[in-house]
Amino acid sequence: MAEHKFKRPSIASGDGLIIYCNQYSYYCHKVLQALHEKDIRFTKYEIDVTNDEHFSEWFLELNPRAELPVLQNGLLIVPGSSRILDYLEETFPKAKSLRMPNGADPVVRGFRQTLDNLPIGILTIGSFLHPNYTKSPKFPFVLPVRQTILAREETLGDRLRSYAAEYPAFAEVLLKKADFHDRKRGIIASEEYFGKLLSALDEFLSDVERYLEASEREWLCGTEGITIVDIGLATLLNRLYVLGLEDRFWSDGRRPRLEQYYARACQRSSFQCVLPSKVSILRTVWVNTPPMYKAGLAAVSSVLLSSTLLKR
Repeated sequence: MAEHKFKRPSIASGDGLIIYCNQYSYYCHKVLQALHEKDIRFTKYEIDVTNDEHFSEWFLELNPRAELPVLQNGLLIVPGSSRILDYLEETFPKAKSLRMPNGADPVVRGFRQTLDNLPIGILTIGSFLHPNYTKSPKFPFVLPVRQTILAREETLGDRLRSYAAEYPAFAEVLLKKADFHDRKRGIIASEEYFGKLLSALDEFLSDVERYLEASEREWLCGTEGITIVDIGLATLLNRLYVLGLEDRFWSDGRRPRLEQYYARACQRSSFQCVLPSKVSILRTVWVNTPPMYKAGLAAVSSVLLSSTLLKR
């Protein structure tokens, strides 16, 4: 059960755009960057996923699937990053457009479809379970935090069933999520599957590298500005970087065009706005670190932050 009883926040009755998100969520990162890139005013509400706020009754009323992000515009609720991104384009036509042009290369459209369908959760948890594939995980995904996340993953199915009993109106969806989670755990635990997932990512990123080289473009749809597909690719590369997989996929000249692309993406103010602050990261690491690790963490955290998080 949840460690805290969460009440519906007063902000949920406010006007304007509200984005319910978590700063470490891959899917939330995409939406937040798009909002900053389009310069749309919004209010952010950080969901406390560590204490299962996304399984609280008030949030289930917003999104019975208990998934982030969720956009609220008055009485309208839009769940899911892909739907939100498309909604922003349709609802704010005077804001900067992130649409791919009508004449966009079908290859690039295929890139977006692949990016939208990647199993990011399996990739993330799989990297924790199979650390031999990662060389230098970055904050906040350092060892103590990975162990805490894995421990919570092990109990997620049981917690979902408890919430289903507590909130009968949402029981069907929560029980299906619990069953799906239990099946997924077996997949994630398979090192063979994780290796195949990384190989598939290798093929995808090789296709992107070849396209960038052949087109000589700064961004996938041209040089004038980024589009939704660029936000998706930049977010993927950042997740791979934080997980410590950049050595496998692009650094040290392995894929120079992709490395340059990621460096350009990191320099955009809309990208920087979405990254968690050093203080926020330290707080997250501290909260998720078992007591036996905290003394050592306090001694080295500032050094590690300067040498890993800020290195691009």
